[in-house]
Amino acid sequence: MIKPEYLLEDVIRALRKLGFEPSLSEEGGARVVRARGPGKHVELLLRSEEKVIPGLEVLGEIPITHISLSAEGPEDFITSLRYRLEVELLRCLG
Repeated sequence: MIKPEYLLEDVIRALRKLGFEPSLSEEGGARVVRARGPGKHVELLLRSEEKVIPGLEVLGEIPITHISLSAEGPEDFITSLRYRLEVELLRCLG
């Protein structure tokens, strides 16, 4: 039950650690994070909604977030990006 704002912070932190200066915008109800570098490109779309989950009604509405990521670049960059995102998003697991 991580708020989308915290997920965005984690993603932006991961991209900064890879040397990017990411931009954040809203498009069509989604938050979009973009980052570019020489021969590298990352785009992440984050959509979130709050709803009551059957069986967890006692918690009320909780944020449900869908993340879509596309990245282009050399294989070592993709590997580094994947690792950095995993590390930064670990806090979502508790």
